[in-house]
Amino acid sequence: MNSNPLTVTFLFTDLESSTPLWESHPELMQELSSRHDALMREAIESHKGQVVKTTGDGFHAVFDVATDGLAAALAGQQAMVKESWPAETGPLRVRMGLHTGQSQPRDGDYYGSDVNRAARVMGIASGGQVLISEATAALIRNALPPQVSLSDLGQHRLKGLAAAEQIFQICHPALPHEFPPLKSLSVYKHNLPVQLSSFVGREKELTDVKRLLKETHLLTLLGPGGTGKTRLMLEVAEEVVGDFAHGVWLVELAPLTDPNLIPERVAAALSVQEQPGRAMSETLVDYLRRKETLLLLDNVEHLVRECAELAEHLLIHCPRLKILVTGREALFIAGETTLQIPSLSLPSGNGPSTLDEIRASESVQLFLARAQDIHPNFELSQANAATIAEIVRRLDGIPLALELATARTRLLTVDQIAERLNDRFRLLTGGMRTALPRQQTLQALIDWSWNLLDDKERLLMQRLSVFSGGWSLEAAQTVASDNLLDEYEVFNLLEQLVNKSLVTVKYPAEGEARYGMLESIRQYGRDRLFESNEGSALRDRHADYYAAFSEEAALHLTRSSMLQFTARIKLELDNLRAVLAWTVEDRPVLALRIGGSLLYYHYHWLTPREARFWLESIIERTRGLLNEEEPKVRMTDFIKALIGLVSVNGIQGRYTVALPIAEEIIQRARNIGESGYAAYAIAIKHLAHPFNMTREEMLELEEAITILREKGFDVELVLALVAYGMALDAQGKSDLAMPHFQEAVEISRRGDSLFDTFIFFALTRLARSQDNLDEVKLDILSTLEDYKALNHKRGIAMGQSAMAHLLREEGNLEEAEFYYRQSIVGWQEQGHLSAVAHQLECFAFIAIARGHYEHAARLLGTTRETRQQLDALSEDPQEIEELALALEQLADAMGEEERDKAMAEGKLIDVDSAVEIYLNEIP
Repeated sequence: MNSNPLTVTFLFTDLESSTPLWESHPELMQELSSRHDALMREAIESHKGQVVKTTGDGFHAVFDVATDGLAAALAGQQAMVKESWPAETGPLRVRMGLHTGQSQPRDGDYYGSDVNRAARVMGIASGGQVLISEATAALIRNALPPQVSLSDLGQHRLKGLAAAEQIFQICHPALPHEFPPLKSLSVYKHNLPVQLSSFVGREKELTDVKRLLKETHLLTLLGPGGTGKTRLMLEVAEEVVGDFAHGVWLVELAPLTDPNLIPERVAAALSVQEQPGRAMSETLVDYLRRKETLLLLDNVEHLVRECAELAEHLLIHCPRLKILVTGREALFIAGETTLQIPSLSLPSGNGPSTLDEIRASESVQLFLARAQDIHPNFELSQANAATIAEIVRRLDGIPLALELATARTRLLTVDQIAERLNDRFRLLTGGMRTALPRQQTLQALIDWSWNLLDDKERLLMQRLSVFSGGWSLEAAQTVASDNLLDEYEVFNLLEQLVNKSLVTVKYPAEGEARYGMLESIRQYGRDRLFESNEGSALRDRHADYYAAFSEEAALHLTRSSMLQFTARIKLELDNLRAVLAWTVEDRPVLALRIGGSLLYYHYHWLTPREARFWLESIIERTRGLLNEEEPKVRMTDFIKALIGLVSVNGIQGRYTVALPIAEEIIQRARNIGESGYAAYAIAIKHLAHPFNMTREEMLELEEAITILREKGFDVELVLALVAYGMALDAQGKSDLAMPHFQEAVEISRRGDSLFDTFIFFALTRLARSQDNLDEVKLDILSTLEDYKALNHKRGIAMGQSAMAHLLREEGNLEEAEFYYRQSIVGWQEQGHLSAVAHQLECFAFIAIARGHYEHAARLLGTTRETRQQLDALSEDPQEIEELALALEQLADAMGEEERDKAMAEGKLIDVDSAVEIYLNEIP
């Protein structure tokens, strides 16, 4: 990607009135369109132009030299004039526009305000006409070809652009020279204000609003304050102004406080005079009855009832009138269509993004555009991209909030702005002096909406702010209701807050509706909640609700309803995190309930790193509070939290940390008679080192399996069976091991539920011992898909690794590598460095098979050093044997001295760098 803007000349063309031609002569237009395309492409490319893309029935082309662009336009028009066109269609006419300016080329396309200006210059032309901007005219004025002249058509306002443009027409004797007036805003009836800043994004909303305006007479754009409803409405108005013979008229209602003056305000916009003895509403009807007019009513939320009454009256009596409204709630009258206007699109929050991916979001585009108004050289870069993405996400993509934030770039860096967003209501001030008072600070904007609520709506809004990341209706009614608000009032008031655009609602394809607030509104409500002295009480009710939710969800995570409840848990992640943060410090025993229920199954919904953080926090906070006299249920929760911590350490290969915790679990569980959990801890302990078990350890594991069967601990039994089977397999007793692996697989299939991810060990052992390899591979792939449906990172990585091992063993190196490349990234994300090292060893084995010996030796040097540092040298006999064979093959191919030298070089490469080298550099 070229990092520097280029100065180029843009040519935009479009075939005039092509839509009716396509509708009336579709087959003929196929042929004529191809002829048109060929003529235009020849004209562009023969004059050193590059076709950037086709745009419907037109072209977007770019030229390094302005005179080449002019020559191409002239050649294209002359070719169209000379061509013989059939009588059915008549001559095809192309309108063209040229403009010279700077643009950032990216992925074969061009971006920036100058590209938009070139398209707008073309947009006001008629078929057969070539228009150019002042910038292009200045470059070609002294280098015009013979017989070519410029005709000054004056200044014109172009749709969507702040600055007016001086427009010139290219004249040539071989081309038409008489055309209708230019289709700029200057020739239409309207009172639309000049926009002093560029319009960014909203392509989908623009399309939706224009489409709906054709289908309805009353369209209301809904959204909370600051989401850019007014700016969108004005942009649409500029786009459609030519469709209304009697004009487009803006009525600004925000400053109005007396609802009786609404008709007078409308009349003033239309220049309608009052008639003595007649109501103004009737005078407006007489004026608009036969006129094709678009009326824009902006900011109606504080006068919604009276605006609804006037709009309904006018629409009933004025059949050619259309009304476009902006507000926080619908008018709720017959014939109204509503469209919710969302915040600007945000960069993806799922993992790292490229600069182009971040730049593609509308919120970042707006941030950059407004920052460049202050600092013309401001650019998105590797250094600031992540911070800008964080800022726009935390501000929910609200245009006003973004503009207030960029205003702070006069004083602060983007890093300083991000650091201060926790105090956003003090930071986001200093809007434009000429803006409405409520648009000068984020605090004032939300104050405006807050003051329009009644007391009970305010009470519910501040109570709902206790939720993070959304909530269900049941959660709202449980947490927010009491003697001041009963459950039915919560239901009805929630609907009112949705209607007023203070609460958002999503309707999933399956499941319940989900409610939420933009973060700035939620933070405002939270401030009001704690000012009212209800904060602690609501946090307690919120925590109690999610502790009960955790216990209910845990019951389903080993059943056929696992997928459904895992999806529900993930919806509630932000709430669960908020509850854990609150309860670990203030209600640790309640935090322990969550640790002993939902965190026991952390691998379904949390990353290992985050699960370990919460479990360690809960255990550290509650260890000193518990003693052997505690109620058994509380001690059981503590034991289950310890099991969760053992599990997460095992997932990350931290076996030296996990083993002492497992011993503690065994002791505590036996002390309170919980033999099932003690047996599970025994299985975990031995699974860490299953290849060198003593006879006493085998007997201990056998007893644990018996207990787990008796207790019905199916999840735990799967792990114990796999550990025992691996121990037998390592002793050369495969015939005895296979029934244990088979039983583990059968248990995991009961009720369509998934159990421990070690099931993949069982499947691979079965595959190696049986002739039905293809059948087992299908079984692995099926289980892998189940884990993908859960987004279960450990299960996915283990499944991919298992599949890769089998494919490599049967000689399918290319497909094996495909799975290894995926699994190693998964293990890396989970922080399981010993698993990453093993995947690198497998990469080395593939490299040896391909004759890339030096690469293989370096990789094995890295993996040996990594395993030694982690104290995680493999104990698996098969892995030990395969590694020894690989070292022997390298010695034969390179010589021992060269092999050892390459391995020594590999020892100096850390494991993450080795992964990057393999994925990006090794063929």
